[in-house]
Amino acid sequence: MPHTALFFRQQLTFSSHSDLRINTDAPMDVYLFNSNTIASEQISALATQYLQPQEQSILAKRKQLQAKQEYLASRFIIKTYASQYFGYDFNSLTVLFDDKDTCLKVYQNNQAITLHACISHSHGHVIVALVPSQRPVFKSIQLGVDLEWLSNKRSLEKVAKHYYHSEELHACMSQTEGVTEQVSKEVHAKALYRIWTLKEALAKAIKQPIATLLRDNVFTHCQSLNVCSGRYESRDEVLGEVMSKRFDISIISDIKLTDNTHIQILKNIVVDTM
Repeated sequence: MPHTALFFRQQLTFSSHSDLRINTDAPMDVYLFNSNTIASEQISALATQYLQPQEQSILAKRKQLQAKQEYLASRFIIKTYASQYFGYDFNSLTVLFDDKDTCLKVYQNNQAITLHACISHSHGHVIVALVPSQRPVFKSIQLGVDLEWLSNKRSLEKVAKHYYHSEELHACMSQTEGVTEQVSKEVHAKALYRIWTLKEALAKAIKQPIATLLRDNVFTHCQSLNVCSGRYESRDEVLGEVMSKRFDISIISDIKLTDNTHIQILKNIVVDTM
């Protein structure tokens, strides 16, 4: 069993960009975007410009503005990446969820391309992990990512008490050693969120419902996988108001990940392309 403290380290680095950049030396590209910056009056025009009819139909079923913003942002990022990396025409691409293989797939003129994609979203923020392959045939890999807003109003204490494995609970308590009693509660709450993002990312990576993994020891599952986790604090101006939010992020895959996995923070790329 690996030392559980490793799972609570900050293993992510961030940089801000006004355009999407591809790092050909990295095994994976990861992008984070605040889709709350997409104004409601832009949704229809952006959908017409960036989405295929089947995608537009899916978008129309999303009733909440934030769900529409997140859907648009994730599809735009994936298609922009695919068009830049593989040289495909943006308008020939479609991003759909494959129910049989339980993963997102990217299609170019109805043929699946060799790009592995996994997304997560929370409170309008969207994270997209992308792994391209030069193989001519789509071969599945294990890839999962989860993004969770660290809410001060939502506690995972009850969920943890009833469902978390005893070793997970012990690991969370270990994070509070050496801190003051005043700080201990916040540290413990953050640790509980880390276990949750690990479980969610794992569920996506091994294609199992989160409900079947909730009571499992996530550390045991992760022994044969590569894991990077960390926290991100956003400070974004939305409608003239500066909003600060903290998020916990976990990325799990069977491909080798580098220490301090880099995440690009994309600034208003969807809007700026209009």
